Amino acid sequence: MRLILTLLASSALLAACGGGSSGSSNAALEGAVAPVTTQAALTPGNYVAVAQETLSSSAYLTTAANLATGAQVSDSDVLIRFGQAQATQLSRWFSTAPVNAVGVVQSQTEACAGGGTLTIAENDLNGNRNVDPGDSATLTASNCAFEGQVLNGQLVATVRSISGEPGIAPYSLSLSMAFKDLVAQSAAVRSVGNGTLVLDLNARALNDQSVALSTSSFEVATAYSSTSYSKALKNYQTSTTLAPSGLGATYTTAVKGTLISSAFESKFIDIATPVPFVRTGSQAYPASGQLIITGAAGGKVRVTATSASALFIELDADGNGTYEAATSKGWSEML
Repeated sequence: MRLILTLLASSALLAACGGGSSGSSNAALEGAVAPVTTQAALTPGNYVAVAQETLSSSAYLTTAANLATGAQVSDSDVLIRFGQAQATQLSRWFSTAPVNAVGVVQSQTEACAGGGTLTIAENDLNGNRNVDPGDSATLTASNCAFEGQVLNGQLVATVRSISGEPGIAPYSLSLSMAFKDLVAQSAAVRSVGNGTLVLDLNARALNDQSVALSTSSFEVATAYSSTSYSKALKNYQTSTTLAPSGLGATYTTAVKGTLISSAFESKFIDIATPVPFVRTGSQAYPASGQLIITGAAGGKVRVTATSASALFIELDADGNGTYEAATSKGWSEML
């Protein structure tokens, strides 16, 4: 289960505050990015910022819990971390649910550690009190304190397939997690998450695993005191493989999909990794790999990992195949 939770945490891509734009806080809270058909133009003035926003919104940067991006946890990330924390509780909830008729939804309420409650409604289709394909749990947070914030709203976890015992290789698990107006509120920030993530995990051994994350649509809207920020992922998928390498492991990750962000006027860009990013367990960031960002008129930004500490960012504004602007940046500068 550890790698599943790692990828869920990496889904901070769906909630991370990689930038901001001025606007009304109500707009951020009433809904995330509206559907658009306009691609963002990539220019000498914005290509580095667009690359930074894309990197901060991409799951492949956090393929392991000790990746340095984990140090940059934002308030809005708590939505994903909350989902992550609940995933390990499914077996306990199903095993402790009251015995009842097959197919009857069971409900129990627990106190959250810092105050508030979490109500869990388990739908155990065959009534065996185990987690099986098709079983689901609807979690309703009511002023539930979690990591210094207060959560309200729903998260529905549905098991698509399962074999073995998650956490003990070999095993596999496919899990759907639907966020339904799940709100995280702190003194300074309020974030709302909507959409569904599907995780597919196949663990053959401790250092031999593969994970895929996909979503047709996931949106997060965040409001600060006088600033709103929103982003959405559409038809997005990423895959990560963990393979033995000497005394450690190598992480190889690819990503493809569409990002819409208020950081570039709520227009969209397409993202792909023609060369997957590769990081060894001892490295803070990927030492190799390449990301291509495509914008309006075929314009492209190419982001290449030149080492575990540096990136080379290039701009082909008119899409003619010639990169006319370029700069080097440190990974730590971009995240």
